[in-house]
Amino acid sequence: MNEEVITKLAKNYCNLEQTLIEELNIDRQSDVSSAEEIWQPVFRRIVPTKFNVEKNVYIIDSHQNVSQKVSLAIYDEQYTPYIFNYGTIKYIPIEAVFAVVLCENEEDKKRETEGQGAEETWLQSIQKLKTEMNAYVRIQPGVLDTNIDLLYKKESNHGKQSQTSTRPITILCTAIDNNYEDSEFDLVLKNDESKLKKMIPNENRSLDKWSDCLNHYCHDRYENNDKLKALANTSEENKSNRTLESLNVGDQNVLLSLMFQLNQLLMLINNPIFFPHESYVKAFKEVISDAGTKKSK
Repeated sequence: MNEEVITKLAKNYCNLEQTLIEELNIDRQSDVSSAEEIWQPVFRRIVPTKFNVEKNVYIIDSHQNVSQKVSLAIYDEQYTPYIFNYGTIKYIPIEAVFAVVLCENEEDKKRETEGQGAEETWLQSIQKLKTEMNAYVRIQPGVLDTNIDLLYKKESNHGKQSQTSTRPITILCTAIDNNYEDSEFDLVLKNDESKLKKMIPNENRSLDKWSDCLNHYCHDRYENNDKLKALANTSEENKSNRTLESLNVGDQNVLLSLMFQLNQLLMLINNPIFFPHESYVKAFKEVISDAGTKKSK
């Protein structure tokens, strides 16, 4: 590839970063932040067009859990059929969500993020959400039933699963000074007035470890965690020395590095876990039934 073209492309991302910083600095002076409005087109530029980037939504699961408001959600609409709506408010099933973004610009948001004076932090409201393996879908070899009990039976020929409990990549976009080296967020983007800073606390983690934590997340939260652990494809054969650090273009070009690193993580999830229609129907039935029982009393 022509060296001049590479130079111009790199410079273009630097110019985009400078424009972003100028917009965020103006937003910092406002009493009401609209940082998600500024970040939304940036993420739309970075991620593939197969994803939608929606602002101010809620994430739900089939266990009747609902997240706190999400500034930006990067989610799939091709494989996941339902985005639930209540008027203009969107509730996105956790199975569809690849990444969630919290845009914070106020001191009270800092306390909320660190868990000071909050019953449940924003991150905890995301981490409690559980995907469900309970789909019936046609794949290339034939029809697959992802019910855990069926997959776990010894006579089953489906073997190990590449996804058993997925979770979204968590991103913090902030203007607040703090030590983010030990942050629980996967990725932190900080507006430093004149420069955008990117921090990935686990940048040196191998990509196979990233894959495990994104596709086989926290089995202990489930009643049938032993079966999920047995089904998870986390064998030694998947080991890799690749890291996100190797995809870092440099501190001088944060957005270009972000594009490579974020898309690498998105590729580790690749497609959403199959949508469990029956599990969501069960959740709706239970709530409607309970409401009817209370009304009749």
